[in-house]
Amino acid sequence: MKLTKILSLALALMLTLGCLCGCGADPASTPETTPAPDSAPDTVPETDETVPAKDYKLVSTAADISEILDGLGFGDDIVLADVYSAGVGSVNADVCTMDYLNPDVEAIIALSPDCVFVSGSSTDGTVDPYAALTEAGVKVAYIPTAASIQGIKDNISAIAAEVEAADKASELNASIDEAIEAAKKRAEGKEPVSVYFEIGAAPWLYTFGNGTFLDEIITVCGGKNIYADQQGWISNTEETVISANPDVIITNVMYDGYDYNEILSRAGWDVINAVKNSRIVSVDSNATSRGSQNIVKGIEEISKAIVPDEK
Repeated sequence: MKLTKILSLALALMLTLGCLCGCGADPASTPETTPAPDSAPDTVPETDETVPAKDYKLVSTAADISEILDGLGFGDDIVLADVYSAGVGSVNADVCTMDYLNPDVEAIIALSPDCVFVSGSSTDGTVDPYAALTEAGVKVAYIPTAASIQGIKDNISAIAAEVEAADKASELNASIDEAIEAAKKRAEGKEPVSVYFEIGAAPWLYTFGNGTFLDEIITVCGGKNIYADQQGWISNTEETVISANPDVIITNVMYDGYDYNEILSRAGWDVINAVKNSRIVSVDSNATSRGSQNIVKGIEEISKAIVPDEK
């Protein structure tokens, strides 16, 4: 029965091809089709149609760009990167030597890169140290500093377009969407709590207001940033934190020798709800400061800090 079906299909296919090839021709000149022999194989051998990934020579001026390239599968194609990219995935630490604010343009040109990815944080807004690369015929892709979750996803797609990896970019962006939906679901039905997120420890306190992807993540996770009425990145004061009396304090300060529990012993902070209830949470620094697909980990950690697991 199986063989009969295969022969029938083969015959039908050959007849169809014969009709297509003979369309408009003299019927007499149409070649006859020959039925497939009884010994036709039951299966057609499969062919490997996998196209090898193209090898690139890439330059990255920021760790978030390096993380995105690594997530797309091109971390080991980076031939030069900024010093903060050391330790990113498959990026060779030996190539992470660049001073992104003062790049050696001649050295970059000598590498003959396929593309130089320049972060918005790599220029001061007045002088572009990478302009000479464009003048020299080197391809430069300017990637803006992401100020929102959508901005992170847009950057992933833009970088992927330069290395022909649109499908992989869609996967990475989908993982971000899934993390956001999971955080929303976790916070569903819960009363919003006030949050202070510290990215610079005392005495040089530093945090953020609206117009940042971290502020957006706090909101998505069911929190209210105590500095949401301010814009961008902020040098804040201890007095304003104490006055705001946050329910949760999150910190991503992670330099050597730092113990985030020192927050509990800061003078005058004992009146803060977060301190009184020991709701001080440390989250991964890189995952909550770099605008890449790795923000998924940051979203998960912030979500659990704001809406902890039920005991």
